Amino acid sequence: MSSPAEAILRQQLDALQAFDRLLVAEHACLLQAGVDQLPALTEQKTAQLAALEAIEQQRQAAFRQDTAAGTRALWAQVQTLAKQVSHANQRNGAMITALTRNTEGALHILRGASEEVGLYGAQGQGQQAGGPAARLLASA
Repeated sequence: MSSPAEAILRQQLDALQAFDRLLVAEHACLLQAGVDQLPALTEQKTAQLAALEAIEQQRQAAFRQDTAAGTRALWAQVQTLAKQVSHANQRNGAMITALTRNTEGALHILRGASEEVGLYGAQGQGQQAGGPAARLLASA
């Protein structure tokens, strides 16, 4: 017979596993540049995070009443998986940031830079976009 705290920990563990699966799916989309699926995954992640928060509130209340030894092993599993999920979420966030920067950089290049490029002429003087050095590079 499991205690209320154990039942909540099992529910929390299941919710974390579901969130981890969403992060794995998100990571696969990022690796395959399947950005069209990201909005749906983001909605699912948001809903799963809300569920995790609600479970965490229940867990805190239950732990105030039940500190049985049987819950310690489950609690260790929950903590380990929570750390894993956090790292996976940070990894995916870094990938999204990098992809966004790359996309913005590509758009900047495609639109043509209107600000200084930072090129130098033969005499060491700065050149602006569209100047002789830039035209030389463009024709190469």
